Amino acid sequence: MKARFDIFRKKPGRRGESRQIFELEVAPGEVVLDAFHRIQEQIDPTFAYRYSCRGAICGSCGVRINGEAALACRTQVAPLAEEGVVVVDPLANMAVVKDLVCDFSPFWDAYNRVRPFLERREERHDEKLTWDDKMTPAQLDQLTRCVDCIKCAACFSDCPKREKDRDFIGPAACVELYRFFFDPRDGGREKRVETARSPGGIFACENHANCVKVCPKDVRPLRAITFMKKSVSSENDS
Repeated sequence: MKARFDIFRKKPGRRGESRQIFELEVAPGEVVLDAFHRIQEQIDPTFAYRYSCRGAICGSCGVRINGEAALACRTQVAPLAEEGVVVVDPLANMAVVKDLVCDFSPFWDAYNRVRPFLERREERHDEKLTWDDKMTPAQLDQLTRCVDCIKCAACFSDCPKREKDRDFIGPAACVELYRFFFDPRDGGREKRVETARSPGGIFACENHANCVKVCPKDVRPLRAITFMKKSVSSENDS
């Protein structure tokens, strides 16, 4: 079948942007990333985009497809082409370097604000952990989901709160904060609570839930944020 792609274009170092239409014959099973490869190899070698693993593991190929963030490597073309033109844009809430390539600096700056590493009070061998008696089943399930985050920035791109408040760390950083928030090995609990309470922290989230909708790994950032909010609020009440 024939598919029409309406793709955002921008040259580095130049003001202004444009859109370009590409038409391709696509077979069942082809994904948007396959179309990107063919456009670059057969039509326009200057077309720029990111990819790496092609298996929804690295998160590099995140773009906005028909208005929603998604991984190009796992988005089938045929169902979209049947509905009309496939509109492709770069991820939002970040500056565009070229075409579909974004500058991830704001994403990583927000991510680093939560200190994404285990902080130890003393260096010693860990005792055997029994996580199920340190967390509720729901908290433990959410921890497992948070570990699955691939840092694709789909949630960061489609977060309305981040769009209007550049101080908000965004869903992915909140997910990373959750990874250590309930970890019994972590010695930085006070600092993590301080980060959660700070301007732009978890209480800045407005519960739009776009992050849940676009996450390719079902990490459920809003759920992680909700659990941390309840924990911090209960500490305030005690």
